[in-house]
Amino acid sequence: MTSKVDRLVSMVNQISLNLASNGTEDEVSILVAEHLQKFWSPPMKAVITEHNPVDTELSAISVKAVSRLVMDDTSGN
Repeated sequence: MTSKVDRLVSMVNQISLNLASNGTEDEVSILVAEHLQKFWSPPMKAVITEHNPVDTELSAISVKAVSRLVMDDTSGN
């Protein structure tokens, strides 16, 4: 059975893959983080940001995007 974290990791990776042609890794990670901020529910964002990215199959872009999401949340944005 696939866990909630696994499903969300898969979703973030798919978003990253879909946006990958829109710039550099850093630029795309910003786009992915913005997408997550706009379209994901607070519980979904909480699950993905509270889970250690080292323990998941997040792509490099996805790791940067989730890290940006965490920084945005802690800075009050």
